[in-house]
Parts: sequence; C-alpha cells; structure tokens
Amino acid sequence: MTEMQWLSEKGDTKLIFDPDNKDEVKAAEAQFDDLIAKGFTAYEVEKDGNQGKKMKSFKAKAGRIILVPKLKGG
Repeated sequence: MTEMQWLSEKGDTKLIFDPDNKDEVKAAEAQFDDLIAKGFTAYEVEKDGNQGKKMKSFKAKAGRIILVPKLKGG
C-alpha cells in the first residue's frame, strides 16, 4: 500500500491506495497532479523514515508521499 498525505482546509488528509489497483492509482495520481498544480511540493519518504527525495512526478509505488503547501509570507 502507498500512503499520500497533505494538509488541506479540512486538516491533515491521508489517501491510502493499492499501487496494483489501476483505478486507485488513477484517482491518487489525479489528486497528486491537482495538488502540484496548486503549488504543493511532493516528497517521497524513505522507508526508514529519513528525509526523502523531492518528487517531480507521481510514483505509485513510492511507499509514502508527503505534499507540502507553498508557504505564504505575511
């Protein structure tokens, strides 16, 4: 299973999907693309919990993806 999470207006949001299920992957990729279009940055988290790598494209078998919203100054 792959876990994707991000902070939304509803709070911490999590989407868990089976990377072998085409319909679930399609829905997760659409959500990923939508968040990237809104300015979020995606990171693939290493399995050992250490800092991961910035993602440039969706990877269904990433294990865990965290999307961070663009910071706004004020």
